[in-house]
Amino acid sequence: MITTLGSDVSKGSLYSLDANSLPDFVEPTSPVEFECLFSINGTVWTADCNPSGTHAALGTSMGSALLDLEARSQFWIYCGKSDVLSQQFISSGNVVLCGLRNGLILTIDTREKHISNNIAALNHSSAAPNPRMTNLPLGRRERRRNFVRSQIDRGQISSGHVRMTSAVCSMASLSCDENYFLASSMDGSIKLFDIRALRNGGVQSYEGHINSHSRLQLAVNPSETLLLTGGEDCSVRIWGIKTGELLFSETFSESCCTTVLWPDLEGYARHRLDQSHGAWLGSRDGLFYMQDI
Repeated sequence: MITTLGSDVSKGSLYSLDANSLPDFVEPTSPVEFECLFSINGTVWTADCNPSGTHAALGTSMGSALLDLEARSQFWIYCGKSDVLSQQFISSGNVVLCGLRNGLILTIDTREKHISNNIAALNHSSAAPNPRMTNLPLGRRERRRNFVRSQIDRGQISSGHVRMTSAVCSMASLSCDENYFLASSMDGSIKLFDIRALRNGGVQSYEGHINSHSRLQLAVNPSETLLLTGGEDCSVRIWGIKTGELLFSETFSESCCTTVLWPDLEGYARHRLDQSHGAWLGSRDGLFYMQDI
């Protein structure tokens, strides 16, 4: 899946590409066909696909949408004023984690009834020329704001929520136990949370990360023992997930690594690659590979 940010003028969209239909090598000038699955008069910040590949979740400036990739239908599972900057399905695919600009993290059960009927006008961008719906009559705007504010209080959209100290820029769910997930915020905080005990806050913290305003990605190794991310000081750091101990810190790029990827072992085997412990990192300086971590 490929997302385009968009704006109030240029639509934010979600596109899909069938990688199985591509040859082993594609010329840079060769046309590639993408299918547009979703478009909105606003910003699409992030997207994630569930493990079975049947649904995709989108984080936008208007809330969070769930797309049925087989039926080509969509509906909204959360609508609010704070942008959804990061999203992550847990391993079962039944819950979507939504990280908001205001620091709130929502756990939304996709099997429950949601608010699609209440904000049906937002399902298509043509029906919502203004992302904040300011064109609605005052009474309807006030009812909508009251409805959004009460969603969390009534527990209708979320089985739990927790607030971090700044905007939530990245999350990573653990497949060994889907009750646990990692989240980082734009003030440098990184924490491990237990969905069953969100009221208690984080169960583990990871010190030393440097961030003040950037969307920096988290990555977890295939055995889910190590956590990797880049910092605004251009350093790459690795912590032990269970212990919270900082195990590695090194600078090898003149710009911060905003994207990181630790492919699973199945992916390496599928593409007949020998590297079983490496991670990929991307910065403005280029693409880097860390081997034998």
